[in-house]
Amino acid sequence: MNFLLGSPVADEETKDFFRKIIFTNEEILKLKILLYSLKIRALNAQILSANSGAFAASYGVVSAEIIHFNHKIQEVNERLTNAINIVIKMASEMQKIVKVYHLLQIAVETCNQRKVDPSHYKNIESSLRYRNEEKKMLELQLRKEFNAIHNLVKSSTKLCLEGRTVSLQTRIESATIVENQKLFLAVSESFDGALNIIESSYRYLAKLW
Repeated sequence: MNFLLGSPVADEETKDFFRKIIFTNEEILKLKILLYSLKIRALNAQILSANSGAFAASYGVVSAEIIHFNHKIQEVNERLTNAINIVIKMASEMQKIVKVYHLLQIAVETCNQRKVDPSHYKNIESSLRYRNEEKKMLELQLRKEFNAIHNLVKSSTKLCLEGRTVSLQTRIESATIVENQKLFLAVSESFDGALNIIESSYRYLAKLW
């Protein structure tokens, strides 16, 4: 990873880095709005099932499962947001280190060109080596954070398989309910549609990172 280092290739990697950040934040915001709407529907269905007698009690259970799944996805998004914030902070620190590194590099090159006694700029060379090591360490940490984000969104696509099981349960339960069946079916369809969007978003993010 050579972004933020000033070369044409690095400039392209820098653009790619910020593109990833922007697109990821857009997906998280989209899912946040979607999950809020889904949670309200599930809560309404849960309340309705509680007031519809024993025959609809089982739907209250699957509504709770939808809410539980909703919370899991919200937790994933929060972890993803935190990871991105860490990456942004580290990238900002990298920019500062690189600027200082380039200035020190120019200073050493100038001294060499002017044939200055090496003992006179020994401290500058020492600082240059230190900044170079610092830059390498931070770059390694950034790679780890990138991999962590990739693994997080990749594991989230697997979490959607759990959502498919809940979706199937909601459809089965909806088919057995007579009273307010349309409302329960609407929740099932809403959850199924939301699940498609969630899964699509995570697959997109897994490729992005």
